[in-house]
Amino acid sequence: MILPLVNDSFTCADAPTGTFFCDDFETTAPLSDRYFESSTTNFLPADGVGRGGSRGLRAVFDVGTVGAGSIKKSFGRTPSSYIGNHAVNPTQDYDEIYWRIDVRTQPGWQGGGGSKLSRATTLAASDWSQGMIAHLWSDGPSGRLTMDPASGIDTNGNLVTTGYNDFPNLRWLGNKTGDLDLFSTANSGTWFCIEAHIKLNTPGSNDGIFEFWIDEVFQKGSYDLNWHDTWNSDPENLKINAIFIENYWNSGSPVAQERYMDNFIISTSPIGCGAASSDLIFANQFE
Repeated sequence: MILPLVNDSFTCADAPTGTFFCDDFETTAPLSDRYFESSTTNFLPADGVGRGGSRGLRAVFDVGTVGAGSIKKSFGRTPSSYIGNHAVNPTQDYDEIYWRIDVRTQPGWQGGGGSKLSRATTLAASDWSQGMIAHLWSDGPSGRLTMDPASGIDTNGNLVTTGYNDFPNLRWLGNKTGDLDLFSTANSGTWFCIEAHIKLNTPGSNDGIFEFWIDEVFQKGSYDLNWHDTWNSDPENLKINAIFIENYWNSGSPVAQERYMDNFIISTSPIGCGAASSDLIFANQFE
């Protein structure tokens, strides 16, 4: 395992081999120029709020705010021109990806993680039916991150979800909570580099992967997931094609407060938290 080396001066020029999308939010171009959906109010780029005092994203929660905005990035083949707007490599299929986002809460942050942070998904149809969802969200007031994988494909290889977040028809594959309370008040004001990795299962096998790290320190992982059953035996069916970065607080923020994000990267190889990290080897439960 390589010891954590977090680069506070990271820019997309430092992105490692395998990166196919990187946003360090230094541009003043609107988010709508590169995301198929983006916030227009509470979650916007701002000077001085990014890592190392750079430009970054600011999420503003008022008392009781539930939704403070999101950005939605598509890549690979998608089911509609709307979802595919600004998609990277729109003719490719991705069955394995890594993604990174840096997160900091304002000093004195209260209430835990605010529920939703990020998810990778297969948007399988134009109505946003989902083949799989790799949820990465907070574990309530504990301030820790939880991975909560779910499948919209049944064990006969059929897409059974209709529309977005069709919870009654999802197969929940087992959540696991990380060890670091990054959203605690004690850790407020500190930047954390979060990286996740998912790989779809071989059709018909239970060998799918979901794992995540914080500051290159392994948190939790699962390596026997049946994400899509046999669904991807048909080459026309879609694979991983979107990642969302979110600020959705189920019960509402208890106070007026802000959190900040920077360095959103999607890659086919490990990313890491330093510069040009193409040779990183992360530790997992097998090491």
